[in-house]
Amino acid sequence: MKKNHARMLATCSSFLLLASLAQSTQQAPPGERPEQVLDSRMHHLGDDQTPEWPEAPMDPEGSSLQFDFEASAVHGPWTLAFQQRHISNNWRIEINGQLVGALRKSDERLQQYMEIPARILQEGTNRFELLTDNPADDITFGHLRLIPKSFRDALNLVSVLLVARDLRTKNHVPARFTLLDGSGNLAPVYSADLPTQATRDGVVYTQDGLASFEVPAGSYRVTASRGSEWSIDIYDLNFSRPDLPELGGLQAPNAIFNLVREVDTSGYVACDTHIHTLTHSGHGDASVEERLITLVGEGVELAIATDHNHNTDYEPTQLEMGLAKEFKSVVGNEVTTPIGHFNGFPLDPEEEVPPHDLHDMVQIVAGMRSRGAQVVILNHPRWPAHDTGPFGVYELDHHTGHSHATETGHYPFDAMELVNSCTEENDPMLLFKDWFALLNRGEKVVAVGSSDSHTVARPVGGGRTYVPSSASSPSEINVDQACEALATGKTSISMGIFVSAKVMRDNEAQTVGMGELLAAPGEYCKLVLTVRAPSWITPRKAELYANGELIHQIPLDEQSDQLTNTPMNREFEVILENRHEGQDAWLVWVVTGDGVSGGHWPLHNDYTLGATNPIYLDWSNDGVYQSPRETAQRMVESRGAERAVTTNSWRAVRFHTLHLLREELIRQAREKLARIADEAGLDAVEVETFLGDKLDH
Repeated sequence: MKKNHARMLATCSSFLLLASLAQSTQQAPPGERPEQVLDSRMHHLGDDQTPEWPEAPMDPEGSSLQFDFEASAVHGPWTLAFQQRHISNNWRIEINGQLVGALRKSDERLQQYMEIPARILQEGTNRFELLTDNPADDITFGHLRLIPKSFRDALNLVSVLLVARDLRTKNHVPARFTLLDGSGNLAPVYSADLPTQATRDGVVYTQDGLASFEVPAGSYRVTASRGSEWSIDIYDLNFSRPDLPELGGLQAPNAIFNLVREVDTSGYVACDTHIHTLTHSGHGDASVEERLITLVGEGVELAIATDHNHNTDYEPTQLEMGLAKEFKSVVGNEVTTPIGHFNGFPLDPEEEVPPHDLHDMVQIVAGMRSRGAQVVILNHPRWPAHDTGPFGVYELDHHTGHSHATETGHYPFDAMELVNSCTEENDPMLLFKDWFALLNRGEKVVAVGSSDSHTVARPVGGGRTYVPSSASSPSEINVDQACEALATGKTSISMGIFVSAKVMRDNEAQTVGMGELLAAPGEYCKLVLTVRAPSWITPRKAELYANGELIHQIPLDEQSDQLTNTPMNREFEVILENRHEGQDAWLVWVVTGDGVSGGHWPLHNDYTLGATNPIYLDWSNDGVYQSPRETAQRMVESRGAERAVTTNSWRAVRFHTLHLLREELIRQAREKLARIADEAGLDAVEVETFLGDKLDH
């Protein structure tokens, strides 16, 4: 995909919106003076111990940093170099009582540079101060150097102007530019503080298709992208000083990147149900304004704001930034509790936040619904680790779906995250096994996909949910209808691959989609799977699960359209026979593919994925769907527990039958032992406790 530098736009009226980047006019210090080390240490400022930061002392040394240093030949602007980590609040640098600048808010350990304007430094003794209005913010800071050059000269910076446009319409489009240096690392980016941009090392998002910034002179691979429904475009560019000449007083663009919408999602909108900002969550690095720019840059159309224990409303900022038509925003909250994290929406930004200090899941969800939440989602069920996430703590059993989550054993939420693109999960099927167990038990839990993005660089919308909508533009999305679709599973989930599915009777008299019931399917039914992916993602296989059993596979990597580096857009038909007469079934497609390299779509997991929500088949012809557990209960009641276990049943039905038999045998054993204990004169309460401990385990 390498491209040369020939595609350069000479003139374009829209460039009148951007003046060329300001150049420093201050005279550089005479001669090549060596840089001066002001402080070689890293300091820990704040009020808590931080053993996880090895570069600085574990114990804080105060809430500010002050020291004196000597300087000479101070005419002209100089550059201050330093390192910082975990900046969440406002920290400012002052020299001789004058403001030099503010630290960049970020959790990461960063090497930073800041220009000291002329006339701030003085000959002889100078006073350095690092100050904050919130001393509770623990940070590390130090390794200060004074470089006797202007900011641009010290870093050998070059002005860059890039353009992203729709190849078909030639209109500028929001996009993400990713810059990798010659070693394949994200390149430092400077002077990119336009209000229409969100920038981090190696990443520039633009809401209007124009990206203006500076980088150190050198060679770069630059990729333009716009989320998983669009193509990417790549240039290998060399930026050198002096900068490119201006044309008519305007800087010519270094390159124009052409993007094409490759994935048709007609009838659906792309929704991210899990989004954060530094402004309201208190960690990560994305301000509200930056978050909105990344949303349009990744093509998210329905954005659920879910900061921790905060009802965040994007709409006022959308209006100020002119982004109201680009996506529909919904007020939500990640209710962060001692037993797990739950997203609830829609909520009222003026209403009190739902209670978040409870230890009972039923009470937590009830509190969210009392505030107006139509949808409640269990987030990252196996986070922070498989054993310590909610499903690990509650010992979710993959055979029966039983757990200790509530007294009834039923979960009160509507949906669970099957895809979270900012949470590491090496096994793409682990959470599906959890979900399948719940479906087999009869829980109508819906699958959702999300990003959980806290930062600018980690793509919002990397994980997403496709929600049916007839809206002609994102601003017209009906939120109530979207919530109903999310709560009932008329949706599919995606991490790079779009899928949808439908099922019809053998005579095609009735067709149903995801989240719906096909009544009286007949002897067989036809399944239609749609798989779509951009040219830079390669789906490898599609798997069909019925009641948790893998019953059909399609090797997608054998499809010729993927061999030519073109988008995948295919439909597949499968005929499904009634395998177990009289036993209902749910059907789920799971499509997996290769991971993505190149830096433009950095997710935690080295695979791509798309999956449907269940379609339900009423093979018992009674007009309703019965889960494998309900089917097992019916068989036990009609045949008796021992005769109900038959090979002519779904595997899940057999396990649930065994589980019901086990429960019945335990009940009988408990009654018999209780009679014997009573005849022996033992205390009834003590005996019940003893029997419960022994028999249940």
